[in-house]
Parts: sequence; structure tokens; C-alpha cells
Amino acid sequence: MKSIYSYLFLASLLMLLACGDRDPQPIENNTLFLRNKGADMPIWVKGNRESRKIILYVHGGPGDCAMCYRYYLKGLETETMVAYWDQRVAGASSGKVDESTLRYAQFSEDLGYVVQLLKTQYPGAEVYLLAHSFGVELSWQYLTTGTNQTEIAGLMVVNGMFSFANWLAAVRDWALREAKQQKKTEAETYLLANPVTPENAASIEWEPIYRWMNKLGGNPVSIYKDGKYLLNYSFNSPNTALAQFTHAKAYTYYGNVESRRFEKGPLLKDIRIPVGLFWGVKDGVVPVEVGDATKTLLTNSSVTEVRFSESWHEPFITETEKFNRAVLDFVR
Repeated sequence: MKSIYSYLFLASLLMLLACGDRDPQPIENNTLFLRNKGADMPIWVKGNRESRKIILYVHGGPGDCAMCYRYYLKGLETETMVAYWDQRVAGASSGKVDESTLRYAQFSEDLGYVVQLLKTQYPGAEVYLLAHSFGVELSWQYLTTGTNQTEIAGLMVVNGMFSFANWLAAVRDWALREAKQQKKTEAETYLLANPVTPENAASIEWEPIYRWMNKLGGNPVSIYKDGKYLLNYSFNSPNTALAQFTHAKAYTYYGNVESRRFEKGPLLKDIRIPVGLFWGVKDGVVPVEVGDATKTLLTNSSVTEVRFSESWHEPFITETEKFNRAVLDFVR
């Protein structure tokens, strides 16, 4: 009897060793952590490892989360890996973060380390940036710094800006058009009295312009009206509502000073990697005219444009299937 058990043990051991020699399973489910300048930032890597392509989702906000949008982006994981990174003071990130680090240069450094970490963990894999809103600003900061763009196979821009002055002028123009169409006299009067120019963009009160845009329907979509999303967020997401909705308090300097200085327009001519411009055309938060201006400045890049006619600021929410198809087409 003892010899039979010995034989079965040996056979089982040989089977395990044989399995160990096989190629890794195609489905990736890995959690990485980056610690930098006081921030502990998680990166969840999901999807098809055999693709050797990683879509790094650079979320918006500032102070939003990455994994809570997996609900919409999960369809990408059948063909690629998707890395969901929570930025410093965002989502499920933690640590003791000095507010003085909430600057574009620091976010760019963090992003660079995330890219290096992914390339170390998955040798030979290509990294594509899928950037939304505030994440677009971070991506432009990173790609226009040094030789960083050589690390990236392509950038997908989703309703995000390259210039504060260009952005605010576009928001004001969008709101003024809507005020006239909707016959909102109070809004029209205020917006006519407060034009945005390159000279006054750094000092003009931007918040009243932004509030009028919202009141006029600039982004009426709310993910919190979707019951299935809320269940997923509550029970299948590493983020906590308490953390996420208190993050914004840390960004006073960003809103008042740092963002007003943001200007990458003259540097976009140096971008040579492929760029996809994915835009919800109804958006008032970052109007489609910002996308048009972005394309004009990308004189040395191969540019793909996809418009989402039924979408506002988050086309991956309102036209999910079309959005995911467009992303996969770009990465292919």
C-alpha cells in the first residue's frame, strides 16, 4: 500500500512540474503597489496577458478613482491587459501625502514610475495611455517631459485639455451658445460681460463660468443613477466613498494656481506617437472645440478621431460598447 501512495505522490509531483513549464494563463489578475513621495498607490492589472499590450487608465478628477470605472472598461480586458492606477490622493491610494506634492511635475514623475513598474513586471509589453479629463493633463505633462514619449506606444485622449486658457475660453463659448439657445438671459448677460482671453485667463473668476456651463446642461450624466453601477461600486470596488469624496479638499492650490498655469500647446508639435482623440460631442466640461484645437497642434503625430454623438464628458459611460471598440481598434 505504501508503494502505491508513493507512486501517486510521484505522479502528482510530475504533473505539477509539467504544469509549471506551460505558458502562463492568459487571464491576468495582479495587484502592484508604487510608493513615492509619501503616496502608496495601487495598480490593478487585469485582462489578457498574451496580448503583450497594456492599456494604462489615467483617471480624471483630480481625486477620482480608477477601478470604479472598470465597470465600463472591463470589455477591454478580453484582448488586452488594463492597468487601473489610483493617483496620489485618489481612489484607494493612501500614505501621508504633503499637499505641496499635488503638482503636475509630481504626477508626471509618478506616472513614469508606474510605466517602469509595468514594463518590469511584463517585459516586452507595449504601454498605451488611456487618459480622461484631468488624466489628459497629466499625460501631456509626462509626454512633453524629456524622452518620456519613447516609453509609450500611443495615447488616447478622452475629453481633456492641453491648455487652461484654451479650455476656459471654450467652456465660456459653449455656455454662451447654450444660454442664447435656451433663452437664459441672466446667464447670457454674465457670460457676455466676462470674455476669456489669453491675457486674463490666469486671473478671471473661472468658477462662475463653470457653474453656468453645468446649469445649462454641460454634463447631465450621473453614474450614481445607475443601480447596477452602485452595487458594483459598493461591493466590487476597492475604493471607499468616504475617501473619494474628501479628496477634493486637498486640491485648493491646484484649482487656484497650478491649473491656471497649465499650457502645453506649443509642445504638442513634438509629440510623435500615435494619438487618438475620443470625444463626447455634447460635452460642456471640455467642449469638442478643445479636441479640434488639439488635433491642429499635433502636426507630427498620427491622429485618429472618434466622435460620440450621444455623449457628454464620459463617453465610456453613455456609449460603452462603441467606446471600447474604438479603444481596441486603436491599440490593434
